Amino acid sequence: MPDTPFEEKESKLANREIAKAIWPFIKPFTWMLGLTTFLVFVVTFLDLLQPILIQKAFDGFIVPVKDTVGVELFGISVRSFKTYAIFFALFILTAFSLDFMQTLFMEYTGQKIILNLRCLLFSRMAFLEVAFYDQNTSGRLVSRVAGDVENMNEMFTSVLIFIFKDLFLMAGIMVILFTIDFTLALYLSLLIPILVVTIAGFSKVSRKAFRTIRQKIAEINHSFSEGIIGIKIIQTSAAGNSFFQRFRKLNFEHFSANLFQIKTYSIFMPFIGFLGVVSVAVIIWTASFQFLDNALTLGELVAFLTYMKLFFRPLRELSEKFNLLQNALASAERIVTVLNINPVSPAIDQEAKGIKRIDTLSFDRVDFSYKKEEPVLKQISFDLPRGNSIGIVGQTGAGKSSIINLVTGFYQPDGGKILINNNPHHRVPIKEIRNRLALVMQDPILFSGSIRENISPSVLAVQESVLEKALHDANCDFLFDKFDGLDTHIEQGGRPLSSGEKQLVCIARAFAFNPDLIIFDEATSYMDSQSEQKVHDAMQRLMKGRLAIIIAHRLSTVQECDSIILLRDGVIREQGTHASLVDSKGEYYHLLLKEQITPVNVPA
Repeated sequence: MPDTPFEEKESKLANREIAKAIWPFIKPFTWMLGLTTFLVFVVTFLDLLQPILIQKAFDGFIVPVKDTVGVELFGISVRSFKTYAIFFALFILTAFSLDFMQTLFMEYTGQKIILNLRCLLFSRMAFLEVAFYDQNTSGRLVSRVAGDVENMNEMFTSVLIFIFKDLFLMAGIMVILFTIDFTLALYLSLLIPILVVTIAGFSKVSRKAFRTIRQKIAEINHSFSEGIIGIKIIQTSAAGNSFFQRFRKLNFEHFSANLFQIKTYSIFMPFIGFLGVVSVAVIIWTASFQFLDNALTLGELVAFLTYMKLFFRPLRELSEKFNLLQNALASAERIVTVLNINPVSPAIDQEAKGIKRIDTLSFDRVDFSYKKEEPVLKQISFDLPRGNSIGIVGQTGAGKSSIINLVTGFYQPDGGKILINNNPHHRVPIKEIRNRLALVMQDPILFSGSIRENISPSVLAVQESVLEKALHDANCDFLFDKFDGLDTHIEQGGRPLSSGEKQLVCIARAFAFNPDLIIFDEATSYMDSQSEQKVHDAMQRLMKGRLAIIIAHRLSTVQECDSIILLRDGVIREQGTHASLVDSKGEYYHLLLKEQITPVNVPA
């Protein structure tokens, strides 16, 4: 499956760039992270003390090296092993309590950071230009908000702080080992350059593997989403096997990427374990001679071996966390790519002035293209005052919907002017334009929830009586007769409403919004005659006193419009009222004949 332009923008970002982009999400919680870091260091310090306490237990009580049984503990002489055991138990309980607190704080902080990151990512996507969604599939975008953000949760809750903890623990262990026996510690330190080179090589290979895995997951999400949406076509066109083979191929590519990562990890981890075993063997061999020569006490030998065990435990944990870190960083690259996209079109004038309402809309020789050197609209001009309607007709691909994309600000024209109240379109804040228009599309979209939630404008406090009136004006009385009125629950896909009923609810949504400009984009397509008549009546009521644009395939839908534009190949071929276009007996007239519509003049 070929990558989209968005995927092509995903680059190998430096860790510094990622940290810079993610830092604003971490900054509000720096005090929590500081407290957690402090607790981590305290817990690590207590971990470092445990082998020393074990050494004192051996040398002071179990196998005393002096004639007198007992130890000096923080300047206090302890002569009873029972007292020492109680102290050691309290020590372990304190370490456990502090470890619990730092884990709780770390998890809370990580979850808050992820909450803010996911919300911002969604809101950023919600305000990106429509062109962004034309180039990128929903499956890939869902993988960012869901999978990639969840991967970063691992980085905030169980990686970053604990990497510092493990490094601090290893450094502390090395210092203590040198104080116990310089020669033995020196042997152990020879491993460090080998470890650094190994981890660096693993990091490079692992990041590349995880980047591929995340991309393949995005493609799988896209393919699966596509299959669910088109399941009826797949089942009725015998395309299930070919679709399954394509999906299987994507899964195999994801499997191969995971297998490569697993192979890398399975080489890295045993190698770290091998180094640990070899070092322990060397230390035991060397220390045994020192112990026999009484140069090393049993307690010191036990402490040294315990510290070595502690040394390789964080080393193994570091390896595992490093694996998680590379996965998280691969996801962070993808998230940062989205966050770096400016949600505001550069064509929007930053000195835009507000408007109270939309009174006029004009196109003045407007040119537009989605791709350079492939014009879609050429020299489009028309005027639409308040209280009037304009119908735009033409064959598929003529450019009808592109006019809507320009009016709504989803795209910007290449040439010419779009005027709102005689002000250039880009000089009016796009948010204000969209707050004053309603769009009723060919495919009615209702969201899961109640009818009330679907038709009530979120930016306004609308009384229930107003919402009920909007339903009645939109011919939605069936909601009160067959369902629960405003409390009718809508499921995914608009169930249990029919296509025509869903469209009427969308018109009711426009009534509740009370827009200045209403746009109907093929609003009566694919309906039976009865449903079409109800939608047509609701449309006529909604258009009164407003500016209205009606995009239609069927000419019967636009006959009552004040003006009609016939588009072909992005050019206005004919323009005028229904009566004038019939009298001219041009292309519009012959299209009426093809649709078996009697080409009569509509009375004024």
